[in-house]
Amino acid sequence: MNHVDVKWKEGSVALCLDTKGNEMLCDWDSDNSLSPVQIMVQMVGVCSMAEVVVGMKEREFDSLTVGIDYERNNENPRYVTKMNLIFKLNTDLKWEKFIRRLISQTFDKYCSVASTISGVTEITWELELN
Repeated sequence: MNHVDVKWKEGSVALCLDTKGNEMLCDWDSDNSLSPVQIMVQMVGVCSMAEVVVGMKEREFDSLTVGIDYERNNENPRYVTKMNLIFKLNTDLKWEKFIRRLISQTFDKYCSVASTISGVTEITWELELN
């Protein structure tokens, strides 16, 4: 079993820790810090991005960003109802079909973060190649 800790610091600030000493601050009520929902949404981006980077192997690309638009339920609990990820990759256009397959597989079977919320959140994606 894996283990992490969340420690209340003050006000609406929490310190997230793992057993290796990594830490991250989270503020659930401030515009000056990432909220728990923003962090969760971004982790879907990180998880899917990792699968694309690993899948590209020796294929050249200069940059990869994932922009994420999301909607939340209007009433409590304000869970994420929809999420659209926009993958922007600077690479040769000849890899487009391959990259689309990589991204599809990411959401079908590899990204554990997306899989965790898939029963609640509708996840879609787009690809922009430069």
